[in-house]
Formats: sequence, C-alpha cells, structure tokens
Amino acid sequence: MLADAHVPALVDRVLARLVERLPSYGSMPVEALTSDVRPMTERALRGFVESLPDKGVPAPELVHQARESAIARGEEGIPMQAILDAYLLGLQESVTHLRPELENAAANDLIDFFGAVLTFQHVVHQAIASGFLEHRESTVGETQAARGALLAALTEGGDATDAAFRAGIKLPDQYVVAALAINPHPDELQEGVDHVMAGRRKVRRIRLELERLGRDDVLTALSPTGGIALLPTAGDGRLHARLTKAAGTTITVAMEPATPAAVPNAVRLAREVLEVATKTRREPGIYRLADVLLEYQLTRPSEATARLAALLDPVDEDLLRTLDAYLDAGLRRNATAAALGVHANTVDNRLRRIGRLTGLDPTRPADLPMLRAAVAVRRMASVTPNA
Repeated sequence: MLADAHVPALVDRVLARLVERLPSYGSMPVEALTSDVRPMTERALRGFVESLPDKGVPAPELVHQARESAIARGEEGIPMQAILDAYLLGLQESVTHLRPELENAAANDLIDFFGAVLTFQHVVHQAIASGFLEHRESTVGETQAARGALLAALTEGGDATDAAFRAGIKLPDQYVVAALAINPHPDELQEGVDHVMAGRRKVRRIRLELERLGRDDVLTALSPTGGIALLPTAGDGRLHARLTKAAGTTITVAMEPATPAAVPNAVRLAREVLEVATKTRREPGIYRLADVLLEYQLTRPSEATARLAALLDPVDEDLLRTLDAYLDAGLRRNATAAALGVHANTVDNRLRRIGRLTGLDPTRPADLPMLRAAVAVRRMASVTPNA
C-alpha cells in the first residue's frame, strides 16, 4: 500500500491539482503556497500513511495542525469549502497513485483501505470545520463590536476616525442618517408564536435590505420597534417598498444627510422628524424635514405651544375623535362618518359643536390652520414615541 517514500511525489501532484482546480488556491501568492500550504500538505499525506495501521484514525497532533492551518487560511480569506476540498483532493490523489495496487488487492483489503480513507477524511474535516467556524464566530463578534463602536462614535460625536480604522471601514464623505419606526409583524402578535424570534427575524430581514445599499458601509442599530441606520446613499424610490416587503409590516423612515462630523445632529433631527411623522399620523413612508416642515415648527416647545393645545380643552373625547377623523379623512364628512361608524349628520352636528366650544369652525377654511396646529400639538404631547 501507500508508503512514506511516495509522499514527496504526491505533494507535487496535489499542489498542482489545488492550483488547477481551486480558484482560491490558484490565486494564492507563491510564498504562501511554498511556506504554508506545501508543508501542511506533506504533513497531511504523511499523517494519512501513518493512520492506515490504525484504520485511518489520524494522530491528535495532525488533527491539531489541520485545525490551526484551516484557521490561518480562513484569516487569509480562503473559504472553508475550498479548504475541505483541498484535503479531499489529497486523498483522491493518494487513491489514484495506488490504483495499480488496489486493482489487484483482495476484497477485504479494499474494504479496510477505503474504510480508513473515510475515517481519516471524517476526523480531519470535522476538526477543520469546527476550528474554522469557531474562529469565524469569534471574528464576526469582534467585527460586530468594532462596527458598533464606530456607530457609537459617529452618533455620539466620538473619535470616528480611530473607530473606523479598527472596524476596517473607510468613512464616506457623507452619510444618510435614517431613523426607523417599525410596526409589529403579525407573527409578533399571534398567540403561540415565539414573539422574540419573530421580532429578530424581522430585524434581520430589514438589515439585509438596508445592506443592499452598500454592505460594508451600512451601520445599523435596530430593534423590533425601530432604530437608527447610517447609509451610504438614500437609495431609489423603491426603498420603502422593499423595506416594507422585507419587514412584512409597515415602516416609517425619516432621513437626513450629514457628513461624519455632523451625524449627531442629523440623528437628533431624523428622530424628531420621525416623531412628528408618526405622531401626526402620516402614512407610512420616507420623510425628510421638508415633508413635515409646518408640523415640525408648530410642535417645537415655545410660549405658543401650550396655548395652541389649550384651544381644544373645551372639547370632549368624542368630539376630539371626530375632529381627528375629519382631518385624517381630508375634510370629507362621509369618509369621516364611515371611519367613526356614525351617520354623516352626526358628523355635521359634532363639527358645529366644536365650532361653538372653541370659536374655530372646522368647516371654515380660515379656521383650519389653527385647528390643525392645535391637533398636531396635542398629538405630539399625548402619543408615546414609536422609535
């Protein structure tokens, strides 16, 4: 069978096959092939020869070396599949080299030999896979921590340059800061469903969709109810539709462009725009300050804020609900009646009562701006933020 003397020739053949068959090895620097891959190939082939008397069980030292070599190749960017294929090619070359002997071998010897091949392959592949995945998990954790530190530095005004270097990210000239408010997915509300898992799956889908805008440049801090994302671009007009499809529920987004140094102010503004859009019952969509400019200005704390809200103090809850529905329905009495489940005449009567109590007639165009402002202020004061 295979002797130790056959190994040097086999190493040459295996390396040639690796370069020819596996692109990851074909593009590897010559220095890496000669100083790392070749010695490990030789150790693996000699280890296989030495394992045959033990039915293919490799020595623990070889298993450890294979694991460490796989971790090193992974750090260099070689995928795990290519590493596993490399060991398989080595075994295939060994079998090809022994074909003349195997053709004349007894059936029992053939069974023993191929049983040893399978055992060796199983043990070594298992060591490679476990080492590669453990290292990958560690690397992913470190990468996520570094990206989280960069996001924190950008949003809090820290040293983003140093944090970007540690995260391996080049800071763009400009970010688009996005604040998101995410409604529950139906699975999060369904009895008997793991709500935490459903929420995490929703967030993962949204994050993947955002990463389509530039995977390495996108930074996110999302929860099932919303969060912040720093994007390299605002995307196209289909972004909201794609996010909604990915989430499986409605999403409202506020966006604000900013240089890296201006991100903290942009985050504050995006969150405020999002709050205005959600609390004033805007339709789910993407909003910028220009889209809610009037409501934003009206709802900033000032001497007038409390007085605007007080205009509706004489109005009871039923009348407030009617006024809300009337404004949301675009001043259409029939649509308001349908939304409230009442007759259109009832809507008319309630609107007249609002006019008598406040001195502001909802059906009179001149009074509508003041009423809208009063409603906006009350909504901002009474509704808990969604993100």
